[in-house]
Amino acid sequence: MSQRLAKLTSRPRGTTESAIPKPFRALVPALAIALLASGCSSRLGQFTGSLRDVASPGSTAATSAGDLDALARRYDARPGEKAASLAYGNALRARGQFQQAAAVLQRASIANVGDKEIAAAYGRALGDIGQFEEAMRVLSQAHTADRPDWRVLSSQGVVSDQMGQHARAREFYAEALKMMPDHPAVLSNLGLSYLLTRDLAKAEETLAKAAAQPNADPRVAANLSLVRTLRGQVASASGSQRPAPKADAPRR
Repeated sequence: MSQRLAKLTSRPRGTTESAIPKPFRALVPALAIALLASGCSSRLGQFTGSLRDVASPGSTAATSAGDLDALARRYDARPGEKAASLAYGNALRARGQFQQAAAVLQRASIANVGDKEIAAAYGRALGDIGQFEEAMRVLSQAHTADRPDWRVLSSQGVVSDQMGQHARAREFYAEALKMMPDHPAVLSNLGLSYLLTRDLAKAEETLAKAAAQPNADPRVAANLSLVRTLRGQVASASGSQRPAPKADAPRR
């Protein structure tokens, strides 16, 4: 968590502290507390990309220990087999076992060279463990320019945000939204991208649009609530720093 917060609150290269608006400097401790309270994992990517797998093929919700054991046995019987590897790998990711998920999906990628669905899952798993350059390389192999996949584009945006390449990330989100207009998962990732660059107005606007969609994940509303709280704290901090009005000169 400390590394994640350090990256989130660190100044962009070439930016002095004085160039950051004072309300945001006052906001940093509050932002750290808010992220801690949001229940996000120890990886920044798990916060900014919390919805990246919504509606993706083979995605797995919270898996019980018994279900996970059954998936493990199925995988052990046919290690590297596509369906078993995807199911087990996604279940491991859902439970936060990121290193093991990456290992499972790496083996599957070796056994299924050229399979785009495997590449997409493996690329996301690499992003989970902080191997961002490799994640981008693998994700680029998960679709093609003539057959783009909006889910992969959104994942590429998430990884780019994790790398601090926010302008590039938003290009990926824009392309995904061309294919899936107003999709709440993509809008949520875009809104959180704005949060990372301290553009709270755009973050709130985008997350509000995401939350208004009928198929929005409940986490979208939670993220929107977070941003609105932060905006309120910024406004409060800004107001407290305004100079006191000058008293009228005494009349003679």
